[in-house]
Amino acid sequence: MDYQTYNVLQAERTIKAAIAVLDLPVRGSYNPGEVCSILGIVDRTFWRLTKQYELNAVGKLLRPDCLKSFLLGKNRRVAYLELVDFIRRNDEYLRNSRRGNDE
Repeated sequence: MDYQTYNVLQAERTIKAAIAVLDLPVRGSYNPGEVCSILGIVDRTFWRLTKQYELNAVGKLLRPDCLKSFLLGKNRRVAYLELVDFIRRNDEYLRNSRRGNDE
């Protein structure tokens, strides 16, 4: 198994474990309160992370520490897969940052 596959699987295990601890069902998306509980963040951080979501001209994220959200009716939601990807992106960023500091 290559590192990228391992990292995605590890990120998904992390999200599933948090969801299980909170006794939430695994579903397609979560509201801001649920996302805050899953990630262990406060409401203000949630809104900062969603506000920071921005893509560059070729469609790549400008920063790893952001969350893509969407409106479903009048409710803000974050997709399950975005939560997994958020954990994966930030784990890779931290790993790469540490590697850069060690060299």
